Amino acid sequence: MTATEPQKKSSSRPSAPGVAKTAQKNLLFQKVAIFVDAENIETSGLKHHEGRTDYKKILDQVGDREIIRILYYKPIYKEISAEFEAFWSSLGGEIKRPTKNADTFLVIDAVTMAEKIDVAIILGGDKDFLPLMWYLRSRGCRVEIWSWPETTSPEMKEAADYYQPLTEEFVIGKPKRR
Repeated sequence: MTATEPQKKSSSRPSAPGVAKTAQKNLLFQKVAIFVDAENIETSGLKHHEGRTDYKKILDQVGDREIIRILYYKPIYKEISAEFEAFWSSLGGEIKRPTKNADTFLVIDAVTMAEKIDVAIILGGDKDFLPLMWYLRSRGCRVEIWSWPETTSPEMKEAADYYQPLTEEFVIGKPKRR
């Protein structure tokens, strides 16, 4: 596995003795919704990688799957530049600005969309989202966590169907390591 290769697993349940886990292939016709915990992702990127998160690269990494919603959650008291708003709009994304904690908005949107999507990608590693992950999986959704490993709880990595660690290649302006 290379540094840029995601950590894949077919299930969070242990496999039977003698049965190897196989990587699960992304299906072309999966409907994907992306939920961005902006505070978690952006603070972690700045703190641990000294840069801003490259959302365009993240969306490119989703592959050929159909992205039906891209939701970005950031409290209204935190600043968002007009430049970022224009960029986000150009991606087809929506920005949600609750007055306080954005996690509740993310959870409600994900629960509401569960019947309409095949895959929920949560950008953020906060273990407060564990109950949401369990609910989405109970509704038949595949749950993927994409986050900075330094700030992702081990429980989140284990509970996800797929974990994509964000590396320095997902930082704006950082050259790829070889």
